[in-house]
Amino acid sequence: MAKRVNRGLPFKDWPPEDQSLWGNAFGGDDVFHKRQGARLSKTSIYGRKASYGKYLGFIKKAQPELLRLSSAARIKPDVLKAYVDCLRQNCRETTIAIDLERLFFALRAMFPTTDWSWLYSIARRIAAGARPIRHPQILSPDVYRLAIDLMERASFEGERIGKVTFKCAVDFRDGLQIATLTEAPMRRGAFSRLQIGAHAVRIGDRWWLFVPGDLTKTDTPQDYELSERLSRYIDIYLERFRIVFPRADSHDGLWPYIGRPMTDKMIWRHFKKRTLVGLGVAIGPHRLRSADATFLSIADPENIRAARDLLGHKSFSMTEKHYIHGAQSRLAGRELARLLAAHGRCASPCPVPTGPPD
Repeated sequence: MAKRVNRGLPFKDWPPEDQSLWGNAFGGDDVFHKRQGARLSKTSIYGRKASYGKYLGFIKKAQPELLRLSSAARIKPDVLKAYVDCLRQNCRETTIAIDLERLFFALRAMFPTTDWSWLYSIARRIAAGARPIRHPQILSPDVYRLAIDLMERASFEGERIGKVTFKCAVDFRDGLQIATLTEAPMRRGAFSRLQIGAHAVRIGDRWWLFVPGDLTKTDTPQDYELSERLSRYIDIYLERFRIVFPRADSHDGLWPYIGRPMTDKMIWRHFKKRTLVGLGVAIGPHRLRSADATFLSIADPENIRAARDLLGHKSFSMTEKHYIHGAQSRLAGRELARLLAAHGRCASPCPVPTGPPD
C-alpha cells in the first residue's frame, strides 16, 4: 500500500490568500459574525481544514504551478480527478467521499458566492458506488470478558513471581482501557487525554469520568459512572500497576507510556492488537460505540434511545444511522411475538381438520 501520498500541507505553509480566506470563513469565536463556520464545532472545522490542506499538499507535489493561481482557480474538475486517483492509492471509496464532502464544505465557506455543487455531486456519486466494510458483529460482553481476563492474568502473574513487571503493567493497563471504554464509550481522543483528579474522580465507592465539552465532538460535556467492579480494578491499577511505568509520577495522565501519556493512536494500536489475539478479529476503540449501542438494542430495545446519550450524540437519528445494527427489526420482531402470544391466549382454538376437504 502506498504511504504518504496524501500528506496535507500545514496551515503555516498555505499561500497567504488561502490563510486569509480560511480565517474569514472559520476564524474567531464571535457568534454574531456572519461567517460560514461560526457555529461549527472544533472537530468539524479541523476536518475541513485537514481536507483542504490535503488538497493543497497534492497540488504542491503534483502541479506546483497551480499555487501561483488564485485560490478558487485551483479547484478544477481535471485537477480534482487527478487528486481522487492519487487518494485511491491508499484510501477506500468511502474515505474519499468523506474527504471530498469536507473539501466542498470548506470551499463553500471560503467562497460563498461560487457554485460548488458539481464537487458535492462527485462526492455523492463516489459514496453511492462505495462498498462499505462488513465488520463481524462484536457485542460488549465479549469485549468486556477479554478485558477482565487481561487484568486477572496480569494480577496473577505479578503475584506468582512476587513483583509487578513492566509487561504485567502493560497487560493490566490495556485490559483496563478496554473495560473502561466498554462502560464509557467515549471517543479515543478524549479518552487519551483523561487525567487523574481532573477527569477521573473517585466519588464514594465508584470512579466517575468527567469529559469536558472541549474534548467532545459536539462540545457537550459527558460524564460516566463506572461500575463497582471496574472501580475496584481502577483502585488496583493506581496502587500497583500504574506506578511501574517510567516517570509515571511526572504527569497525571490516566494512561501512561514511558515518561508521558499514551496518544490516541497508541491506544488504537494496542486495542487492535489485544482484540485480534483475544477475539480473533482486530477492532478499534470506535467499534465499541457500535457494540454498546447494538447490545443495548438487543438487551433493552424499548429504551434504545438511551444510546444517544451514551454516545454523546445530539440526535437519535445519528445513533440509529451509524451505530445501531438491526435495532428496528428487533423491536418489530419483539412486538410481533408479543401480539402473536396475546392472540394465542385470547383466540379460540382453530378446529383441527379430520380429513381431506370435500
